Amino acid sequence: MNRINEALVFQTALAPQSVEASTEKTSDYIDVSGVEEIVFLVSAAPLGSNKSLTVTLLASDESDGSGAEEVETATFTDTVGTIPQTAVVSCRPGALSGRYMAVKFQHDGAAAVVCGVVAAANTMYLPAANGWTLVV
Repeated sequence: MNRINEALVFQTALAPQSVEASTEKTSDYIDVSGVEEIVFLVSAAPLGSNKSLTVTLLASDESDGSGAEEVETATFTDTVGTIPQTAVVSCRPGALSGRYMAVKFQHDGAAAVVCGVVAAANTMYLPAANGWTLVV
């Protein structure tokens, strides 16, 4: 049995940086071809009590994100306000979702906070569910 760091590939999608309130930030686009599932971990310093972080999953056919489409949006609320938070966004890419995925996010905290994004994916090859299907 593999350890979790042997089963997953990790990539920094956005280095930790100070993000002003109500400012949208977009991570790097990650190539998800051949990936069964990808998870984006959006880490934020304490936002303040009942402040929120809105995260949108994006998909594009281009590595630079041009023509990206929104896949899903979720809002996470920091009810405590004094501890760092991690928003977990998971997706099983499909043939129609685009080869590259990223997240964009913004918070409504009272001041700038440090945020970063790490992507993790299981890149193990899995055979097609239907033995009569050609996967290219």
